Amino acid sequence: NYKLRPRQIKADSLVLKKTENSDPTRSRGKLAPNWKGPYQVESTTQLGTYTLATMEGNSCRERGTSRTYKNFMYNMTCN
Repeated sequence: NYKLRPRQIKADSLVLKKTENSDPTRSRGKLAPNWKGPYQVESTTQLGTYTLATMEGNSCRERGTSRTYKNFMYNMTCN
């Protein structure tokens, strides 16, 4: 679709990473989580390609596109 725009994710923002769908043993099940994280965006290498780091500061080996990441929303209010 030519009207589709990739998500713009800024450096130092928190994102969730889509989990791998390949499961040959079928042990994940229907209620398994679809996203894991949060991760912190270290840098943008190209338009739409990102390098991630864990919350402890360790960088991840693989890079990904904005299709496999989504912004992490969290609520800072306490009751």
